[in-house]
Amino acid sequence: MVQVLVRCVDGRTQVVRAENVRQVREQVAAWVDAPAADWVRLNYAGKELCEDELALDSELEDATLFAALRLMGGGKKRKKKTYTKPKKIKHKHKKVKLAVLKFYKVSDDGKVTHLRRECPDEGCGAGIFMAKMKDREYCGKCHLTLVESN
Repeated sequence: MVQVLVRCVDGRTQVVRAENVRQVREQVAAWVDAPAADWVRLNYAGKELCEDELALDSELEDATLFAALRLMGGGKKRKKKTYTKPKKIKHKHKKVKLAVLKFYKVSDDGKVTHLRRECPDEGCGAGIFMAKMKDREYCGKCHLTLVESN
């Protein structure tokens, strides 16, 4: 027989002398008016003690077991939400294969020339090209806009 302390659902701690887990469950079920001993769960060191552990170990001598009851069912079903507006469609990035070819032109003799203008602003530096529109050129980094006049 091993003596263990059992902390019940109502917060009381009871002393139990038993040989196996089943006997402890039956005693706790009698205290808390559980319908069956199967409804009682015993936890020790964060793990549930199961029926396979027939004999209580000597390491459980004077240990505190925590008793809990199994619950039937679950929470209420929630009403499905109805939204007034349709979901916003996310912008899909258009992949352009070999998009770098827009910025350069290779001539017949193998010479590479820029098709886009580099930004003249000192903050941008070399390699920052300006976007070309119908009537203007725009730098996406420093927001410099150059308008072409006819």
